[in-house]
Amino acid sequence: MSKPIGKVKDATPREAINSAAIRLFGAMGYNGTTMRDIAQEVGILAGSLYAHIDSKESLLAEIVQTGIEPYLAILRSLDGVALSPTEKLRAAIVTHVKVVAANPERTFVVFHEWRFLKEPYRAKVVKMRRRYGDGFTKIVADGVACGEFSSELVLRVSVFGILGALNWIPEWFSPDGPSSADEIGNQLADALIGGLRAPR
Repeated sequence: MSKPIGKVKDATPREAINSAAIRLFGAMGYNGTTMRDIAQEVGILAGSLYAHIDSKESLLAEIVQTGIEPYLAILRSLDGVALSPTEKLRAAIVTHVKVVAANPERTFVVFHEWRFLKEPYRAKVVKMRRRYGDGFTKIVADGVACGEFSSELVLRVSVFGILGALNWIPEWFSPDGPSSADEIGNQLADALIGGLRAPR
């Protein structure tokens, strides 16, 4: 097993570097963070980073790709489950908030700094993001088809609106706030699903 490194206790060198990069990319932005900054945060020489990572971009790509995976797992957990579209959408929104709450810093980087990736990393991330969006599109489309959601919805706009609201949660969510992630998730689901309802 690799020995702990730098300022992050009980972590492998790669874990320590990833944690440092997440903090710095979130605070200073990807372009504003240098390899020297990351090395200093970890507590090693800049040249030593290359024993563990190929480049700053490959590091961002790893953080983003592994960070998207828990969100894709949300949709996999709902696939084939006997729930109505409304119930599935609520479950997806609430679980999304819970994943954000588990690591708001990482989520901020995953959903906002990915755009600085170049090919071939960018194509893989775009594909993963599209899969997540497609999952929400299917749920909303199913809701329209069965009459739970309004037939007048513009599907693309509705789904982008939902995803836009979810993607900005790391900007305002506070683990120390008065409401739990579950409470906030249900409150947000009430607001977002209410706008999709078919008129009675």
